[in-house]
Amino acid sequence: MSQIHAIFLRISAAGLLVVMSALVYEALKQATLGQAIFWRSLWSLPVIVLYARVLGPFRYSLQTNQPFGHVLRGLMGLVAMALNFLCLAHLNISYATSLGFLAPILVLPLAAVFLAEKITKMVLFASFLGFSGVLMISFAELDTGDMPIASFIGIAAGLGFALTMAFTRVFVKQLSAKDSAALIALSFSVITMLGGLATLPFGWGALGDEAHRYLMFAGLLGGLGHVLSNEAVKRSDISVLGPFDYTAIIWALAIDVMVFGFVPNRLGLFGIFVIAFAALSLAVKQVRSA
Repeated sequence: MSQIHAIFLRISAAGLLVVMSALVYEALKQATLGQAIFWRSLWSLPVIVLYARVLGPFRYSLQTNQPFGHVLRGLMGLVAMALNFLCLAHLNISYATSLGFLAPILVLPLAAVFLAEKITKMVLFASFLGFSGVLMISFAELDTGDMPIASFIGIAAGLGFALTMAFTRVFVKQLSAKDSAALIALSFSVITMLGGLATLPFGWGALGDEAHRYLMFAGLLGGLGHVLSNEAVKRSDISVLGPFDYTAIIWALAIDVMVFGFVPNRLGLFGIFVIAFAALSLAVKQVRSA
């Protein structure tokens, strides 16, 4: 049953992180990249600390014999967050989310090489079927003509984010073998917060109350999402969990339609169906084998 629990945690985390992305998307209309990273990371700390207290003695949750590993993971996370926010600053939420789905595809060979995980034919089928759905949505949203420079920046940042996240997820799996999910999330948030603060000398503009609220809730939801994601990784192989990240596109498109007025065309809708089918087919397989 732990496999099923891991899948449920991963799907929940995907939804929370999409809502977080929508809040950051709005906040970036006023905030600088460094401000968004700082406030989002700062407001995730209460959630992570509370989670660590729930697990047991707070001191026990923070014990580790691999501090350098947490520093390296935090720096990788800082790069990933910066690229993700840069992508959100230039592209709509659905397309930015779809680019992030390259990470589960890239993580498959990395998991096999670094973690010696077994990759079944079913996992490969679901992953590449989901990726084909991502491509359909991408082509549906991109204009076939010339794109502005902002779109190129957003696409490049999204691709960089996906590649960075692929390595980060393998690294988190290695850390989670000995350390708590709370410690992994806490070290990540502290390092990204400091990274965002380091941009203060380059100029932070004044933020309105609305932007502050967006980033506050983004931090709270982001902290919860990352805790759930790390807990999922502790319970299952990342190659199995990867395809379930595709469910986030359903959340992203729902937000685009209901909040931002984006209506997908037929190709986009078919891409959603393909992604959902890929995730559900693997979920049924896991339920039957549990």
